[in-house]
Amino acid sequence: MAGIWLAGMQGTGQGDLIRSQELTVAREQSSMMARELKDLNHQIARLSLLNQALWELIRERIKVTDAELEQKAREVDLRDGVEDGCVTNTPLQCPRCGRVSNSKHWKCLYCGQDFEKPAML
Repeated sequence: MAGIWLAGMQGTGQGDLIRSQELTVAREQSSMMARELKDLNHQIARLSLLNQALWELIRERIKVTDAELEQKAREVDLRDGVEDGCVTNTPLQCPRCGRVSNSKHWKCLYCGQDFEKPAML
């Protein structure tokens, strides 16, 4: 009878071991994701700092106004046809050569054809 009871305990022990290993893996993954998130937040903060410093240099040295920056940002934002406050790269097919270019550009990178700008600009 004790053999049956001990055999049952072995199965339970293996299940506990597997669950313990799964928890360890989950903790390691969580820790790794937390480090990656911290690194990404640091990168965003650094890019924000550099962007602000660059803007202040441009504004001081060549006398570009905040309104001009806002207008250019809106123009770039609308290149994908959606005013959403971010750059979304949308592939555009050139009407002249048929090759695909990125919506960040107003002309084909291959043949130089100007793309039609949205009517909102």
